Amino acid sequence: MARFSEKVNVTICGGGNGAHTLAGLSSLVENANVTVIDVYEDEAERWTETMKSMGFTVKFSDGESLYQKPGEVKFRVSRDVKSVVPKSDILIICVPAYTHETYLNLVSPYVPDACPVIGMPGQPGFEYQALTILKENDRKCTVMSVETLPWACRISKYGQEVDVVGTKEEVRYTLVEKLRQDKKTLKMDPASIIQTILGQKPKLYREKNILKYTFLCIPTIHPPIMYARWRNWDGKPLNASPLFYQGADEDAVKYMNGVTDESIEIAIALTKKVPDQDFSVVSTMQEWLLDHYTDQITDKRSLFTCLKTNKAYDGLLHPTTKTSDGKYVPDLTYRYVREDVPYGLIVIRQIAEMVGVETPVIDEIILWAQEKLGKEYLKDGKLCKLDRENGRLPLTYGIRTIEEFVSFFA
Repeated sequence: MARFSEKVNVTICGGGNGAHTLAGLSSLVENANVTVIDVYEDEAERWTETMKSMGFTVKFSDGESLYQKPGEVKFRVSRDVKSVVPKSDILIICVPAYTHETYLNLVSPYVPDACPVIGMPGQPGFEYQALTILKENDRKCTVMSVETLPWACRISKYGQEVDVVGTKEEVRYTLVEKLRQDKKTLKMDPASIIQTILGQKPKLYREKNILKYTFLCIPTIHPPIMYARWRNWDGKPLNASPLFYQGADEDAVKYMNGVTDESIEIAIALTKKVPDQDFSVVSTMQEWLLDHYTDQITDKRSLFTCLKTNKAYDGLLHPTTKTSDGKYVPDLTYRYVREDVPYGLIVIRQIAEMVGVETPVIDEIILWAQEKLGKEYLKDGKLCKLDRENGRLPLTYGIRTIEEFVSFFA
């Protein structure tokens, strides 16, 4: 069993797939005292009551199950931010990016300076968003951003059971200590805490160049697949929800490659603009998949075959809602659009604007997404101003140029 050398108070914010998985795994680490903060409606109460009678299980696709019996579950769920957060040794925000603002505002007045604040997943811009809100509350915390959830996971029974379909081989993160004064007061290195919770897989790797970290592929996976599948949808309900990754066609592959090709062009321009920083290894989508799912992809010849034969993606479906007659229509406001566009693609899009790189594929997807979300991110080829609740443009946080982006973290 994994263990911490001393007691560590782990606070997890969230109530979704990732928070369920993280709570189940972290609570089994020896010397971990785990509390989940869930402030959405009555989820904390429902989750607590369910565990009292049913216990809690993390199930893996290889058949392994980590079961905690009723009355013996080693974590608790609460909505009491004021009593839980001040005792935290590490605080992990495990929610979609569009709720980061909510949780950061809730916890920042109470989080100890010696407690690192971690976004998992962070998504582009978590670092400057968290630093800004912490500073507004006179907090001096270390900020860590983990590029993606370590697992493909789905709640099968709320508050009782979560399925881990696949686990990534590696995951990258950033670490910023700009606000800190006495760096010796941290109980443990936050990356070491997260690695202990995750176990041997995935392996965490630090990316020191936050600009490059912004181009990691996570925000560029979901929107192209959604766009390719639903841009010409005729509005007629379907008999079943289509496969998401494994149902991607050549049109989806074209848009996925188009977005990452444009990201690589931006990285090349940044190499000239900021020559003292390393912008190498900004991956193609195929390279990213092979890095993260090496042993789970059986046909590695192309992006198309990687998507089709990735065991970690087995059975994962497009987000849909069921109609009254038992058919299915797409949920075009799901986080694959609602999160990955205003907290992903538009961040990349502003950086492209800063260095003068045109992004026709990214623009095409953003224009489609903003119509579905009822928002306005692009108009006449220019980014629109956004408040902090509607997106994470660097401009919203006073970052107008590449030089200001780099100096923000100095």
